[in-house]
Amino acid sequence: MDRGLPSGSWTGYRPARLPVRASPLARAGAHLLPYAAAARGRYFSSGVDRALCRALHDAARARTLYRFGPPPPLRLSAQRDAHDAYAFRSPFASPWRARNDACAQLHREPSGRRALVVVNVVGHSLTRWVLVRTMVTALRARGLDVAVPVAPGGGSRRTPEDRRLGWAHSVGAALVALVQLVHDNVALESWARELGYGTIIVTGLGLGGTVAAVLAATTSRFDAYVPVVAGAHPGRLWMPPRPLARAVHAGALARGGLRSRRALARLFDPVAPNRLPPPRARERCLVVGLRYDPLVPVDDVRDLGTHWGVEPRWIARGGVELGRWPRELAAMIATFVARRARLAAAAS
Repeated sequence: MDRGLPSGSWTGYRPARLPVRASPLARAGAHLLPYAAAARGRYFSSGVDRALCRALHDAARARTLYRFGPPPPLRLSAQRDAHDAYAFRSPFASPWRARNDACAQLHREPSGRRALVVVNVVGHSLTRWVLVRTMVTALRARGLDVAVPVAPGGGSRRTPEDRRLGWAHSVGAALVALVQLVHDNVALESWARELGYGTIIVTGLGLGGTVAAVLAATTSRFDAYVPVVAGAHPGRLWMPPRPLARAVHAGALARGGLRSRRALARLFDPVAPNRLPPPRARERCLVVGLRYDPLVPVDDVRDLGTHWGVEPRWIARGGVELGRWPRELAAMIATFVARRARLAAAAS
């Protein structure tokens, strides 16, 4: 049995207790997070969507789920002072038209040869906006250009159900959003090569980190992979004692025939890094965790590192410390990219 995936009922939540050495802000965030999760809505309030889950699981078993086809063309859709916006048709079609109209923001300097970091953050919330803004600022200050794809179910890619119930309004909707974002990243990598980028790094935070981890296991086209606060199995995110367990709509899942924690977790197997082979180029991988994050605990990040054979790097912060840890993460990514560049130069 997987650690962190106990069977049984949906009850059993207990608040995270962080060590005294965590900052007061991190401890306060860990205490308040479950109440915020319960207040902002219910995950999977539309139920399971078994037909969609079955189709994705069948494709995973047939090993066609991550078969990447020719990338679609990207077109410039808007020019702003801070960034350019590009639109394209997602190479992975979902049942929702709005989600299939993909888009991305490119933050870059007009001149100079810089590496590009693709940053993935899933969802649509004020926290996501603050996190993306902070990460973009921190990475650009380190001499890196940044591309931010809009995740399915967020921003302009929201359906009426997404606006009303959230991007994970059903298990199938959440699962297909993650798979679709994986394919969108591959399209962005091909487009960035055409723009002249020689070094492209993919990273992501939380479930966005899961997307980066899946890419590491399914393609070698990126120059570096940096999953951040991503565990070995995303299904654990909604399991007690994690705070988001309180936000699961257990009644809707039970009406769909889903009555246990393990059953919910298994539905996310197609996007679980520990259900995929380890990356072939482990030297390109950097696994990063937050020491005091109750959503993705240390053990979950360690499990991913163990599966990959990569020792995780740690930032001694909690997830709520948005003013600090993104800058530390940007420095970590810049150092890793510079070291990879030196090794490549020495080998050539």
